[in-house]
Amino acid sequence: MSLARPRRINLRPWQSDALGKLDAAEGRDFLAVATPGAGKTTFALAAVVRHMAEHPGRRVVVVAPTQHLKIQWARAATGFGLHLDHVWSPSEGSLPDDMHGVVTTYQ
Repeated sequence: MSLARPRRINLRPWQSDALGKLDAAEGRDFLAVATPGAGKTTFALAAVVRHMAEHPGRRVVVVAPTQHLKIQWARAATGFGLHLDHVWSPSEGSLPDDMHGVVTTYQ
């Protein structure tokens, strides 16, 4: 599935710096820590869009701590041209072709 054209996203300086550090990590583990409301979701979605553009056909799984945040993540993803399903369940079988991934929770 191709990415829809996302709206223009202006990253904060720390988000741009963190994307550069993520690139430098070259696939190793990466942890971004920021205060509530700092833009961690925006940073993560920007990273996902970049990764998916470099690796077409891959899917993403987002694990959120609560049901409410699943919905919040899925809504935020649409602004990046991503379709993340927050209601999908493994019992449904494979993910539909029109989805970039899923948002799930451990709640």
